[in-house]
Amino acid sequence: METLSSATMPDGKRLNIYFTDEDDLELYTEIATEAKSEKRSMSQMVKILVSEAITNRTKKNPKAS
Repeated sequence: METLSSATMPDGKRLNIYFTDEDDLELYTEIATEAKSEKRSMSQMVKILVSEAITNRTKKNPKAS
């Protein structure tokens, strides 16, 4: 039986987001609350929310896509 000596990360892109302003901190808290209620990581929750926002934005303004 073969075992991996270390975990490998999947290939992909990485994005760091900083929440520094007071409004940003409120947004961070909202995202964290949603992530916790859905039992997701912050990264997973941010990806879901961004995907939903882009979909909604595209539906509102189809010429923008």
